[in-house]
Amino acid sequence: MKGHLSSIREALDAGLNTEALDLARQAASGSPDAEIRYLGALACARLGALDDAERWLAPVDRESLGDSALAVEVWSLAGRIAKERYAAAARAGASVAAQDLARSAIDCYRQAFAVGGSAYPAVNAATLATLSGDAPLARRLARAALSAPGAGGDHWHHASAGEALLLLDDIDAARAHYAEAHRLAGSRFGDIAAMRRQLLLIGSDAARDLLAVVPAPQVIAFSGHMIDHPARAAPRFPAALEPKVAAALHEELARLGPSIGYAQAACGADILFLESMQDAAMQTHVVLPFAKTDFISQSVGFAGYAWVARFERALERATRVLIATAEAFLGDEVLFEHAANLVQGMAFLHARELSTQPLMLTVLEAGSPALVGGTASSARIWTRRGGRTENIDLAALRGVASACRQDGQDRAAATSAGAAAARRSLKSLLFADISGFSRMPEQQTPHFVGLFLETCARILDTLEHRAVDANTRGDALFLVFEQPSHAADCAVRLQQAMRLIDYTAFGLARDTGVRVGLHTGPVYRVFDPVMAKATFYGTHVNLAARLEPVVHTGHVFVTEAFAASLVAEDEGRFRCHYIGAMPLAKGFGASRLFRLDC
Repeated sequence: MKGHLSSIREALDAGLNTEALDLARQAASGSPDAEIRYLGALACARLGALDDAERWLAPVDRESLGDSALAVEVWSLAGRIAKERYAAAARAGASVAAQDLARSAIDCYRQAFAVGGSAYPAVNAATLATLSGDAPLARRLARAALSAPGAGGDHWHHASAGEALLLLDDIDAARAHYAEAHRLAGSRFGDIAAMRRQLLLIGSDAARDLLAVVPAPQVIAFSGHMIDHPARAAPRFPAALEPKVAAALHEELARLGPSIGYAQAACGADILFLESMQDAAMQTHVVLPFAKTDFISQSVGFAGYAWVARFERALERATRVLIATAEAFLGDEVLFEHAANLVQGMAFLHARELSTQPLMLTVLEAGSPALVGGTASSARIWTRRGGRTENIDLAALRGVASACRQDGQDRAAATSAGAAAARRSLKSLLFADISGFSRMPEQQTPHFVGLFLETCARILDTLEHRAVDANTRGDALFLVFEQPSHAADCAVRLQQAMRLIDYTAFGLARDTGVRVGLHTGPVYRVFDPVMAKATFYGTHVNLAARLEPVVHTGHVFVTEAFAASLVAEDEGRFRCHYIGAMPLAKGFGASRLFRLDC
């Protein structure tokens, strides 16, 4: 058990909240103790999944924890959950609810302070008192936090002192403590994110100015050109340029400071980026667009055995490797686009956890045509959504003027085996059904199915972006959409409509409801001669179908690919919260799942 606990805490310290939640779920498979439940709840809270955090924490008997260090943590986390609900209520203009939540948060933090006497809960209570308008209480609690014994002068001691001094308007002293807190925190990115969230919650001009003293790690979505293929006519990234590109990347990463990187792993710029990050002991997350052997063949092997060996080492040293599509390449360029979307979306998701904004770093020759899923295309999409970019210009490193160069030679040469007859395209897939439908009395079935299908039809008719395919069978629904946001819109409307139904009138339990699963991936469009229409098939359709049975009633679960693609689409109406790696139905393996807010 101690090994589990230390592993979860290490992941939380590093800001790897999704990994920490997965470890907590594994450790909780038996009879989890209070500390496992606390750590699972903390991971959920950091991911913004407050309902899940409360479910993890609910079975913990706080009174039985006495005056232990865990009691302080549990009471403080209960305060944090109430504090974040206060912030949401305040943003929504629900002033009465916000005041109630502020009082609840203050009570929890004061209980933690009474148990342990540490500064952290005292200063949190002081901040909530400030925000709720009780200035005298806020100043008393801030002074109590400054008088509390320090935990050996660690980063939390200095962060708490900085926050208390900020509340007492001693800004210069606050700045000095925050600077020391950031220095001592080092690579504890999760703790740095917590400091930043607190400053953002306080929201004053002085608090926002102090964000510069506790910078978050830079989350980087990287894309870069490959080493020139031997068949390439006009040089762009010749092998002789490698040392200059490596040096430029090293210099840029040193300037950016502590970073977390997301990239593919093609020969050339990708691998050089990963090597520079890994040599500096920074986190790297690798996305392979398709099966590893095919990727080596398409994007690594042509540059020689040495690059293949470097590719293998980069994957071994990576924090995580995700294979976006486990199947073969088969000449489908859209698989590169899918991987590029995941790199961008995952970077945005991780940056959101750390209360910062991501950066796109490229090694790109200006004027390069925008190939599907390529560096120029990725940079253009990122810039269009207003993201910050930094570029290392290959032409400048070669000492020539940038020009629009003939492109596609490298990829065309690597894919000369011939085009497949059928092509996959990126689609977003929705599967839904009614939980407990099989227990419905037979005589009620026709009426209920009619009601369900009429509701589905009405929703589909009102969508701004129509489904490109729709199929039903009893209470089951399968829809295909062009974009993740189109599928999310339908899923949310379907849940809202079906919650209005009185299921008891059909002989079903009151808690009956719709389960909706969403996934994005490359699929085949095939003509179905039985139904006399086009429909969609492929491994990703199978995965989406295996997701829906594990969805909790009344919820919408989405895969990581869907969540990342939704963020990459820059669709701000919907938000996904990570809930853990869960086994899919019928032995289809485990998948990292998110819950879509409805």
